Amino acid sequence: MATPTRDSIATAMRDIDICMMTTRSPNGGMTSRPMSNNAEVEWTGDNWFFSRPDTRKMREIEAEPEVTLDFEGEGLWITVRGTARVHTDEALMREHWTPDIEKWFGGELDADKLRLIQVEAREAEAYGREEGIVAMG
Repeated sequence: MATPTRDSIATAMRDIDICMMTTRSPNGGMTSRPMSNNAEVEWTGDNWFFSRPDTRKMREIEAEPEVTLDFEGEGLWITVRGTARVHTDEALMREHWTPDIEKWFGGELDADKLRLIQVEAREAEAYGREEGIVAMG
């Protein structure tokens, strides 16, 4: 079985559109929800997601920014552990906006009604055709 590398994980993640983002709720429990990874994005150790600002997910990230992202591909499962940061900069949002995102938010980018979540990976762990942990720092 092969040991994963940053490049092999990046290649696998490019083909996976939806991941599960897990945050910590105020009572200490874990909350997961599906998020679009905007497939075909080059992964450099950061994952980018759009969200409306008035969601439970955003409140949980603001209170506790440590998150996990779980991806499932063909014969491969990847867990990314990292820190979430919330951005409101419209220019940065435009860098990460793709036409596929419009279906989730009803059309064109409206920076006043959206937030951009950046998850800076601390480590990525793979299972399946590759197994092991890749440190990201």
